[in-house]
Amino acid sequence: MRWMESPDGVCRFCFLAKKKNGNAVYRNRCRRILRPIFFEMAKTISVPVWAMIIVNDKEDEMTSGRLHKASRKIFEKMGWV
Repeated sequence: MRWMESPDGVCRFCFLAKKKNGNAVYRNRCRRILRPIFFEMAKTISVPVWAMIIVNDKEDEMTSGRLHKASRKIFEKMGWV
């Protein structure tokens, strides 16, 4: 994940799942799972950020639970939790 402080004071998130990791269904599923997690957390952020979240795991390795755990680690790294 890459992020920077927001120049306009609004949180923005971009979710990327690489083509080599799975088909379009898998990539869209990752985005569908991650989007509500991050936008729910955005309400509690004291300093708005622009963030790019990159899914690197292959289709057969990734589960919904694993995405939630990875998101939690990102929140801790950024100091949101």
